[in-house]
Amino acid sequence: MSVSPRYRGHRRACSVLAFLLVLGSAACGSDTGSSTSPPESPEATQITDIVRGKVTELGVSSAVYGVWRGDDRIALGAFGGSPLGVPATPEMKVRVGQPMEPMLSTVLWRLDGDGVLKIDEPIARWLPEFPRADKITPRMLADSTSGIADYVTEPEFLKIFGENPIREWTASQLFERANARPPLFEPGTDFAYAHSDLVVLGEVLQNATGKTLGELITEHILTPLGMHNSKVVLDPAIDPPYLHGYTNERNVFEDSTFWNPTAFLHSGNLNAPVADLGRWVRALAKGERLTPDQFQQMMGPSTAGLGPFTPERYFAFGVVHLADWLYMNPAYGGYNGVAFHDTRTETTIIVYTTHGPTSPATNNAIAIGTALATHLVPDRPPAVPG
Repeated sequence: MSVSPRYRGHRRACSVLAFLLVLGSAACGSDTGSSTSPPESPEATQITDIVRGKVTELGVSSAVYGVWRGDDRIALGAFGGSPLGVPATPEMKVRVGQPMEPMLSTVLWRLDGDGVLKIDEPIARWLPEFPRADKITPRMLADSTSGIADYVTEPEFLKIFGENPIREWTASQLFERANARPPLFEPGTDFAYAHSDLVVLGEVLQNATGKTLGELITEHILTPLGMHNSKVVLDPAIDPPYLHGYTNERNVFEDSTFWNPTAFLHSGNLNAPVADLGRWVRALAKGERLTPDQFQQMMGPSTAGLGPFTPERYFAFGVVHLADWLYMNPAYGGYNGVAFHDTRTETTIIVYTTHGPTSPATNNAIAIGTALATHLVPDRPPAVPG
């Protein structure tokens, strides 16, 4: 889920990891430089007003957002500067983060259906040298039940990343950091979110097919869904127009746009505009790229009973489920996002922000997205922990 390490006071992980921990325990940004898609309906005007107010309140540098009901777009817009002083636009691409994770799971299910690999077959066939490969399955990797330690919280990774966030990382180097600490539990017996799982799963998919993960995601998701402005990348490049990322994670306010996304290989190295992400979340919520049985299994409460999870509140195949709502909250290198989808009204909300010099050191997109969700579905707003 592309959780970005923090360096203020102490090092910690955030995003969905923070959600899971909470669940277990229970300047810029003014109206200047706004951009929305005309003409605006009264409902779109209300959405714009909510985003404008929150952007000002939170002091983020910029925000891009989109709202859909079914496949009908209600609002698409942007506020703030990108770069600072230049108006942001809704067409700008962001570092996607967590919404990439269910793409891996969708590719996995499709390859399982095609007989290329089996979701419950040990990964030893594809990664024979990986520790406990004879016990870990692709399903466990997709569900974060493998027990592999999360490299993002590993001290040496944090040190290296903090000193040089533009460094390129390989899967082998991330494996080394993941295995620097002992496993957390026997495979399949518990839940612990780990970016390590996504690195391993991506390598399994590549080894099983002889194709890169970028090719697989393009073939199975981006091209069929018409997401032509989205791209899996293996370097810091991001095609224009793009939203500039800003962060103070290293105790100085800086432009983090070109931090190397391979630090979050296979879970953070996708660039896309908000409109493409809205298309993906709607397709994900309806199972457009899966058979009915695959979709039922992917959306089902496969982790219920593990850790804090119940049949109503759980994490599965890259998505947090909060009763009727699907929820994703990426935080990656100055890019903070949230994706909501209400399965009853088919309301989809996508928001990405980037920090301002004095904005709260949290995922500020969550506050904006939650405000929109509460406005649009007032009788059943998402019960976001924290």
